[in-house]
Amino acid sequence: MVRWGYWVGTGVVVAALAVQMARPVGAASLTTTVKAPGIGSKLQMDWPSGPESYVALSPGGEVGAKGPDQEIPVGSVTKMMTAFLLLKKYPLAFGSQGPSVTVTAHDVKEYHQDLAGHQSVAKVTLGEKLSEKKILEGLLVASGNNIAHIAADWVSGSSAAFTKMMNQEARKLGMHHTLFVGPSGLNPGNVSTPRDETILAEKAMQIPVFRAIVAMPEVSWGHSHRAIENFNYVVGHDGISGVKTGSTVAAGGCFVFSAPRTVGSHVVTIYGAVLGQAGTPELPQLQYALNDGESLINQLSAQLKSVYLVRSGQSVAKVSAPWTHPVSLASEKTVSAVLWPGERVKETVQFTGGSRGHLLIEAGSSHWSVPVKLSSALPKPGLLYRLTRGL
Repeated sequence: MVRWGYWVGTGVVVAALAVQMARPVGAASLTTTVKAPGIGSKLQMDWPSGPESYVALSPGGEVGAKGPDQEIPVGSVTKMMTAFLLLKKYPLAFGSQGPSVTVTAHDVKEYHQDLAGHQSVAKVTLGEKLSEKKILEGLLVASGNNIAHIAADWVSGSSAAFTKMMNQEARKLGMHHTLFVGPSGLNPGNVSTPRDETILAEKAMQIPVFRAIVAMPEVSWGHSHRAIENFNYVVGHDGISGVKTGSTVAAGGCFVFSAPRTVGSHVVTIYGAVLGQAGTPELPQLQYALNDGESLINQLSAQLKSVYLVRSGQSVAKVSAPWTHPVSLASEKTVSAVLWPGERVKETVQFTGGSRGHLLIEAGSSHWSVPVKLSSALPKPGLLYRLTRGL
């Protein structure tokens, strides 16, 4: 009986040990330790007195805006889209003149009509050949209304067909508060918002030829090589590289701007727009818009800072398990970015086991996926822990 009891007792112990060994050991847990950086809680901007203005950073996204983001006339800012569609139909290599179009009697008649109406024009003569590059200069620097119609006829056969293309392209680009009724902008029915015009400016400035032309302070025009000054009088000052102005009675003073800036080791570009600026007897409406755009650029520039979002080797999280001490999850890469006060930065650690994971960073419209790795292997639970846990 003793031997039988011994075996029974031993069996119970063995069974208990087997049950204990089979019990789940518990899961490792993650505690995020990285903190999203910031450079202040609020952007300080003195916004223009006009009805609507907007500023963005590339890369970075929307920085701030004033006004209701409602459609208002934009004047010759319209010609950005006209030039963009011309380049889309006939892509032009940097340094090339491109194909040419011959000036017709209709084009000459329209020039004289526009001139008599005190519109912005660029002189053309019958039979003259205008290269694509020259037409782009006439659109973006001279801001010739007659050149806009020549471009429209060349691309689509008529201004009406071209206008339809303009609106289709606006939808594709996400310019949902923009409507075009003609290629020049003279008609007050051409309406948009600062945000929409900034979308177009950022897209167009990716084209080297477009970018080079809007940075020109003047162009040489016609057989007489007459110099026509850019209506963007501030281009080349304070690092301003473009983009387009507009000025009509209905639109007021309008300025869509771009200005590259070097912040730390980063090169970023400030984009934005001022629309609907009123003038005074002392200062024309366009000059008001130019001054306000320059002011917005300088205000934002002064508040930008290069910030490390994470450094290589930095611990971003701790992986803990009941049977061992915490192990650091460290970044394998350094990431820095240009931030402005109040910009939202979000950092999320993804780790599903093993030895690697990712740190996902969002700052404005920019995103990074940074590889992370355990600083040392997470030990497996030992025999003593397995036998004694929960006792």
